[in-house]
Amino acid sequence: MRDVFYTILVVWIVWRIINAFSSSKTKAQNTTSNSAQYPNKKEGETTVDFMPQTSNATKLKDDAGEYVDYEEIK
Repeated sequence: MRDVFYTILVVWIVWRIINAFSSSKTKAQNTTSNSAQYPNKKEGETTVDFMPQTSNATKLKDDAGEYVDYEEIK
């Protein structure tokens, strides 16, 4: 009985190690595909893929409000 337990344990550990290597390989492939998508992108640079269209209803009018100076009182 003990031999069966040890066999199952060893198979499970080997399976976990194989899955860990395959997931790290997948992550590395995703990283290289992102660099292929943006070949001229420098480190720290921001790229915007989608800009929503603005509608006239969301723009504020000039007389929409007034700036009020704020002073904290302790």
